[in-house]
Amino acid sequence: MVFLSDRTRSGHSSVLVISFFVSTIGLMGLGSSPVAADPTGSVIAVVVDRITPIAPQPGDTLRISGKLLNSSDSPLTKVSARLGISASPLEQRAQIAQQSELELNPEAEPVDYFLNKTKVPISEALLPGDEANFAVSIPVNDLPLGRDGVYTLMVEVLGTDGAGQMGRQGGFRTFMPWMGPDSNPIDLVWLWPLIDYPAQEANNVLLNEDIPRSLAPGGRLDSLLTVGSDNADKVSWVADPQLLQVVQDMAGGYQVRNGETLSVGDSSTESGQWISRLKDALLASQDLDSVKSGKSDRLPLRVTPYADIDAGAVTGAGMETNVVLSTTMAAGVASSVLEQAVSGTLYWAPSGRLNRETGDLLASSGVRTVILRANALPPSQPNTISTGLGVLGTTYGGMNAVLIDPGLSTTLGLNQSSQSNAILMRQRFLAETALMSQLIRKDAPSRMVVAGPREIRWDPSSEALNTLLGATGSVPWLQSASLSDLLTEDSTAIPRKRGGYGPKSQKAELPSAYLKKVQKASDQLAALTAVLDNPRGITRAYAEAILRAQSNAWRVDPATGEELVSSITTSLQDQTDKVYALSQGTITLSGESGLVPVTIANDLDRSVTIGVQLRGNPSARLESKPLYEITIEPGKKVSVELEAVVVGGRTLSAGVQLLTPEGQEFGRVAQIELVSTAYARAAGWVIGAAFVAMVLFVVVGITRRVHKAATGARLDAQKNGPHV
Repeated sequence: MVFLSDRTRSGHSSVLVISFFVSTIGLMGLGSSPVAADPTGSVIAVVVDRITPIAPQPGDTLRISGKLLNSSDSPLTKVSARLGISASPLEQRAQIAQQSELELNPEAEPVDYFLNKTKVPISEALLPGDEANFAVSIPVNDLPLGRDGVYTLMVEVLGTDGAGQMGRQGGFRTFMPWMGPDSNPIDLVWLWPLIDYPAQEANNVLLNEDIPRSLAPGGRLDSLLTVGSDNADKVSWVADPQLLQVVQDMAGGYQVRNGETLSVGDSSTESGQWISRLKDALLASQDLDSVKSGKSDRLPLRVTPYADIDAGAVTGAGMETNVVLSTTMAAGVASSVLEQAVSGTLYWAPSGRLNRETGDLLASSGVRTVILRANALPPSQPNTISTGLGVLGTTYGGMNAVLIDPGLSTTLGLNQSSQSNAILMRQRFLAETALMSQLIRKDAPSRMVVAGPREIRWDPSSEALNTLLGATGSVPWLQSASLSDLLTEDSTAIPRKRGGYGPKSQKAELPSAYLKKVQKASDQLAALTAVLDNPRGITRAYAEAILRAQSNAWRVDPATGEELVSSITTSLQDQTDKVYALSQGTITLSGESGLVPVTIANDLDRSVTIGVQLRGNPSARLESKPLYEITIEPGKKVSVELEAVVVGGRTLSAGVQLLTPEGQEFGRVAQIELVSTAYARAAGWVIGAAFVAMVLFVVVGITRRVHKAATGARLDAQKNGPHV
């Protein structure tokens, strides 16, 4: 049975019950027929230009128009189009996604019957590659609509193929909400993120033209600001303070890297205008009553941690201090740019989930609100619709968890690159919200629903978003609410359980190998900061650049992230190399110990205090204590002497290693050779002594032989007596 109602929105209704058999008879009175066979498959591409109205009411006329393209290799004849509709509204939200992805297969068609009354001829002959316009329409009062709900619509394109077979040649499927003024509306919170890819070096040079293009008229950030400003009473602004900072910097002039060369950017005017427009939009979004009463002077803008840091990955890599820094500095950076305090800092979890360690760290750094997907904190009770606010437990207390509806975020993330795709996205979003308004109980603890993109650097269709925002408050099943409204709700009203943070979420994080490179840059910066007597103007610039290198943005654009880290590391090395030891060559000690002269140069524009130490290779042959507290003025050189004891007579290779005041290695090692003369003199004395010993030995030997000969002669004389 199909219950066809001619009920008007004034509340009067009469119901006509019509029996039908879809596969045989059809609804002849309505000019309908069962689904046609599809012997050829879809060979006509259908592009939708228009579907009006978005929320049909009695007395309206439903109109759908667009273009057809014969994408086959054969001509099609007697091409026509007609409208199909489901016999009853959808019962479950899952059906929306299922039917959106369902192929145009008549054997599994959710559209129950087609209305021949809407059939219009398109072309007697449509050759391969030919296009044709189509338009189907029908008075809403003539549609076989029963109870309120979401109905499946389809425009079916019929034609005769080259084999003479008549049947479906193409079409498209979409949805139509049919909701009366007595609908119980849901409160829809629109999260409106202004976040980009922070591809900016430590010297503020941009790595590419992406941000300037986004700010240009018609660009992504320009369009988001325009749509948000036009609907300032409906959107809840969320921004990355780094984006505000870089746009303000660009307004004063900027450079862009092109390989090894730099070029001057030409979007300074657009950058300044963008910041001004944002300030105006935020003022327009403020609660004027609270401003007039002096109860609030904060802009209705919440900020993410600086550069939208990947808190989960960075925490796991042992760089928790970077997460704390990006969190605690965020509001101050934004307020400085906007010249007024903002409403606070929140964390938008990139995977929609948060592990316990990261949640604890964020809470300890002052974050009180996180944005998650609703399935990260599902209701404990079965058959409960998850609505907008929950509580995420941490060691430091509960945090407000703003729960984005996964179905809405998936829909907002659909391809909107063409007008046709944008229209189909719009219809699906309207269908999702209409069905939610029916499924959430009227007496539920909350009927607030949060809409926001799954990827916060989204690039939506301005036209589609304007329509959806305009519908929020004008269609009978939606009314507008703000993030502030949501945060005043009881976050514990719906008991919830905590979803896991599984391998998929972990795999999506910034890779550990990448973060090791970031850690190397952090270590380089720490060493440079330690030797500078006045690190002002250097440390913060590099620290912010290192935070930019830890952005969630590089999950989806790893190549630019690698380029940024390489730039930071190279630049830090260049700065470090400006403090160096000049010593080289061979140094001869007058004994086994002596003083080794070392000259250290400082080519930086500020003074440094540094240490130095000699290190032998092998180390066992050299004893030398480090020397600290060596202050070198900018552009100057200082010579010092280090005590050294060399063991052994062979030449010893030694390195001149600069040190931070804490004794950590700094900069490159200068190589010298050490030679001790003490062993040469000792060798001379040994040779001399040996020579004397040899002379004495010879003298003694000769003396002994002379004495022996004389003694023998006397004995012979005594024995033989005197000669006569």
